Amino acid sequence: MKYVEIYKLENDGEQKVVLVCFLRDDGTVKLKGSGEQLAKNLEEAGIKNYLSKTPETLFPKDGLPFLQNLSHYFTSGYMNASEVKEK
Repeated sequence: MKYVEIYKLENDGEQKVVLVCFLRDDGTVKLKGSGEQLAKNLEEAGIKNYLSKTPETLFPKDGLPFLQNLSHYFTSGYMNASEVKEK
């Protein structure tokens, strides 16, 4: 199973996983974790496709391309995302 972890920097300097985004068998992405507002924002607003030459917005329904772009979207010191991992 392919997945991406989204981390938030805590006050003590530790990174905490707030959302796990995993690719379902039907090709869509499921968002799960304590970051409920973050999940809602991703589902409603989507993210930019940083890997495409033409501007487009990706949503969890877009599957693997959505997962692949999360690490390009979350790049701050406060929030970041892993590359696509596989279990």
